[in-house]
Amino acid sequence: MSLKSQVRDLIEQGKLDELTDLTCEEPKALRYVVAMTYRPEPELHAAACRGVAMASRHDPELVEQTVRRLVWAMNDESGTNALSAPGVILAIAKENPQLLIPMIPDLTRLSADEGLRDRLVEALELITEAYPGSAGRQIQQSLNKKFADQRKRRNKLKRRM
Repeated sequence: MSLKSQVRDLIEQGKLDELTDLTCEEPKALRYVVAMTYRPEPELHAAACRGVAMASRHDPELVEQTVRRLVWAMNDESGTNALSAPGVILAIAKENPQLLIPMIPDLTRLSADEGLRDRLVEALELITEAYPGSAGRQIQQSLNKKFADQRKRRNKLKRRM
C-alpha cells in the first residue's frame, strides 16, 4: 500500500495515533496529511487538521515548516487556495500553541481577511490563553488595533453611502 493510501485510510478510520506514528517514521507522510485537510467532508478535514497538530508533538520542526508554507499560502501573493489552512493553524494552537508564537505577526495580519478570520482569531486567542504574559498582551493589542481600524473604515464607508 502506498504512503498516500495509508494516510488516507488512517484518517478515514480516525486512527490519529497511528497516523502520528506514521508521520514520525515517514516524514513525507505529513504532506499527504496536509492534502487531506482540503477534503470537503467536515469529519475528514477535522481529522486531518488534528493529524498535523498531533505530528507537532514528535517533529515540531517539520510541522513548523508546514506552518510557514500554510502562512505563505494564505497571503494573496501566493495565488493559492488556502481556505483549509486556518483549520490546521487552529488545531495546532489547541495541541501545541508554542509552535505558533513566531508566526503571531503573520497570523494577526492574515486575520484581517474575512475568509480566514474566525479560525485565526480563535487560534490567536488560544495562544494568548496559553501565554498570558507579554506575548499574550502583544497578540491582544494587535488584534484590538486591527479590528478597531477595520471598524473605522467600515463606518467611514457607511457614512459616504
